[in-house]
Parts: sequence; C-alpha cells; structure tokens
Amino acid sequence: MKKKIIFAIILIMLVGLVGCDKKEEPKLDSKNFDVEFLKMENSTKNTIYSPLSIKYALNMLNEGAFGETKEEIEIVIKNLKLTKYESIDKNLSFANALYVRDTYKDWVKEEFANTLKSKYNAEVRFDSFNDAKNVNKFIEEKTLGIIKDMLRDEVVQDKNLKLILINALAIDMEWKYKFQDEDTTGKEFTLVDGSKINATTMRKSNVKSEDVSFYKDSKITALSMDLKKYADVELEFIAIMPKEPLNEYVKNFKTEEFDTIKSKSTLASKTQNGVNISIPKFKYEYDLKLKEDLKTLGIVKAFNSMEADFTNMTNNPRGLYVSDALHKANIEFSEEGIKAAAVTVFLMSDRAISIHEAPEEIIIDNPFLYVIRDKASGEIWFVGTVYEPNLWENDRAAYQS
Repeated sequence: MKKKIIFAIILIMLVGLVGCDKKEEPKLDSKNFDVEFLKMENSTKNTIYSPLSIKYALNMLNEGAFGETKEEIEIVIKNLKLTKYESIDKNLSFANALYVRDTYKDWVKEEFANTLKSKYNAEVRFDSFNDAKNVNKFIEEKTLGIIKDMLRDEVVQDKNLKLILINALAIDMEWKYKFQDEDTTGKEFTLVDGSKINATTMRKSNVKSEDVSFYKDSKITALSMDLKKYADVELEFIAIMPKEPLNEYVKNFKTEEFDTIKSKSTLASKTQNGVNISIPKFKYEYDLKLKEDLKTLGIVKAFNSMEADFTNMTNNPRGLYVSDALHKANIEFSEEGIKAAAVTVFLMSDRAISIHEAPEEIIIDNPFLYVIRDKASGEIWFVGTVYEPNLWENDRAAYQS
C-alpha cells in the first residue's frame, strides 16, 4: 500500500514538472497581424483601425520593456516590419511622441528617450498634465484635424499617470480617377440581416483606367482603386464583398489574401468595354478595444501593475505599467478621395502605494474634561468636566418625533 502511495506522489510530481516546462503556444500568427483585430472584434458593425499605428506604438513600448514583459510583446511584434514614413504637406501625416509628466522627467531613462527620438523620430515633450489640452492638440494636428478630444481631462490628471506613448497618422488623398457628384445616387444596399436600405452610392461608367482593377469568382467580388501619388507614397483602396455573410468570411480571412486577390485581378484598361463601378459612400469612426485585444494576443504582464517590467524605461523603483491602451480611427470615403486617421495611445502609470490601516478608535465613555478656546490665539473661553452626560431615556422622544 505504501509503495502505491509513493508511486502516486512521484507520478503527480512528474506531471507537475512537465506542466511547468510546457510553454504556452503564441496566440498570434504574425503574418496575419493586420487582420487579427478585425477577427477579435468581428461584429456586424462598422469598424476601422490602423495596424500600422498599433505596430509603431507596440514597438516603442517594447523599447522600454524588460524580462517576461518584453518577451510577451516580442512574440507579437518580432516578425513585423516597420515602414518609415515622412509627413507630406496636408496629405499625409505620421508622428510619434512621448509625453512625460514634468515631475517625473528625472525618472525617465535617457537611453529610452534617445532611442524613441533616433529610431522612431518621436517628439519627447514634458507636460504638467493639468489637463488633456496639449496632448489632444498634438493628436489633432498630427491627424490633420480629424481626431479631436482623444483624451478626457480626468484621464490625464490621474496622479499615477506618468507617461503617454502616442502614434498618430492620417491621410487626405484624392483618387487618381475621381467620381463625379452628379453620378452619385440612392441605390439599394442589403444589410447583414437581409433587410434593404437606400444607400448613397457613387458610380463610374465604362472605366478603362490602369488605376482600377477587379476580380470576381463564385465566392467574392473585389475592387481595387488607386489614390494619387504624393511624393514617394502611393496608396490603393481594395474592397472585398463575399457571397457569404461578411462576419463569417472574416473568421477565416488571412492577410495574404489581399495579395492573392490583387494578383488575380484584371486591370480595367484590359477590358474590351470598360468597367462600371458602384460603391456606397461612408463616414464613421471606431474605438478599438485595444487593451482587451492585446491581452488576447498574449500581452498580459504589461497591463499588470505588479508584474509589468519596464525597467528599460524608468529608474523609479515603483515601476510603470500600461494602465490603458487606446486606439481610435476615423474614415470618410467620398467622390474626391479618402480622409482617414488613427491614433494609438499607451497610458503608462506607476504603482500607487496604498496603505490601508484600521481607523483609530476614539471612544469617550468615562468622565472627561473639556475646554472651549480661540484656535488662533489659544485664549480659553470655557473649561468644563462631564461626569454625568444626558440620559437617552430623557432625550429619546425628541429624536423620535
């Protein structure tokens, strides 16, 4: 019997050791990073976000991380490429920034700040954090005026908030081949539940441009249209309409399919009679549940006030953690072109030191002496003693009436 018990104990210990050694599989295929958030927030509502903005913000955050916190972030970003962009007049804006509470600036590691400046062209600014005015002004300017009032005053005023990491980007670009206002009209559009609406729809007829291409098969209809080239930057718009419900199609969609579809597409210029285009206008904004999504991807310790390790960012023994992760995006799709903006914000707070002590018990239940005096001068006006306070039985009626 004893041998069986000993064997069982050893077996349990071995199983425990195996379990400890087993590493959790990464939750993300980095090749599909760009569409992963679409899948995590796959509802039947308009969504928009910027993978590029999130990539930059995560990379800047990673520069200040250490240990297991850094390992978790790098699982997500290790194979992601960062394309560098320079702002172009009023057509393209791209900016990074680190805002530091001015009373905390001596705690920020110089190497971290210099890395953000040199590697990400980030602006490092010191601020009183009395309100959100300065941070919001930066975001509004860097998103070409599209995203306003990103942060509330009370968020910035939180005494534990020490750093704000920001990536902001925006485009305001025209189509190479514009739609004409007079061709825009109401057209039936079918919603996901099968009901119909009359949507504002832009149209082009007999298009034979090399700036437009399309692809159709039994599962999807796809349309690609080029925007004007600004400096060395040229963007394209690709729409994919599946035959099955969109939320079902999204579940299995992979980033590489954009390239696959584009490679199979036919240029409008290669068609005999051109292409007729019909596509609805849209304008909306969306707030990504970024903190929740990043945790789903495996970035967990960064958000834990007791486990986060950002010792490459700060010398303060109280440390820092990501108290919130925000992402907002906005788009306007029209006859002229596309206006779109996004901002990613990481709020870095230190660990609040809270000492919870039991309140003092002050119980006057014996005869006592008292004085009544001038608080400023100390002049005593009255002195007294109490040996026999009032009896409740004499006063009760007055309190119950």
